[in-house]
Amino acid sequence: MLEVKNLTVKLNGKTILEDINFSVKKGETLAIVGPNGGGKTTLLKTILGFIEPTKGYVRLLGLPPKQAVKTGKVGYLPQKNNVPKKFPVSVLDVVLFGLVNSKLPKKKQIEKALEYLDYVGMLEFKDYPFSDLSGGQQQRVSIARVLVAEPEIIFLDEPSTGIDMVAQESFYEFLKHLKETKGLTIVMVTHDVGVVAKFVDKIAGLNRYLHFYGHPKDFFKKEILEKLYGSEIELIVHAEECVACEHFKFKIGDKKC
Repeated sequence: MLEVKNLTVKLNGKTILEDINFSVKKGETLAIVGPNGGGKTTLLKTILGFIEPTKGYVRLLGLPPKQAVKTGKVGYLPQKNNVPKKFPVSVLDVVLFGLVNSKLPKKKQIEKALEYLDYVGMLEFKDYPFSDLSGGQQQRVSIARVLVAEPEIIFLDEPSTGIDMVAQESFYEFLKHLKETKGLTIVMVTHDVGVVAKFVDKIAGLNRYLHFYGHPKDFFKKEILEKLYGSEIELIVHAEECVACEHFKFKIGDKKC
């Protein structure tokens, strides 16, 4: 589904990514994590063909990125919502944007958009102004916009930005459900490693180099986190009743957070 081989990316003479290697199988969910400036979004944009690699290559659906994107089987939800805050557009219209290149008759497009709004639990809001929705609701509608084109793989850049802790878990639960019911492959960039870890198959720890690639249960080790985030990282142990950490129950050594 996705292969990244010996990938190096330099921008304005600075090396952002160096010798990155990993692959994602059909139906897997991957979270790309790491510090700010570590190259996460650059990696995502290179995979999608927005940035050309300096060395190495990417194969997406077995094709070079730009060719893969043209198949219509690749979905992308960028970090910033591209619907202006005060733009007078309904929830249904936002989902219909995902069919802008569709050859379906308008009636069929509307039926399909309503189907996916129902799937993400937002059908009752179809006539609401998009700008009136909460951050979590907007993300669900944006996901419906991506899904309505029926991609095989979707890429999400910081999908939980602006969503509170409780809504984050609900959102990642939804992504897990999406994977299981639609057979989708999901690749996301996120800072929410403590929340997202229990919902993904693999974690990629990126900071110029790929410091870790594997199962979430193997990620939360002091030596891995220090290598990825720096030697000053501190592991904080919270009480079992800590609400902020109620979803973060991976053991770190003999401690639990």
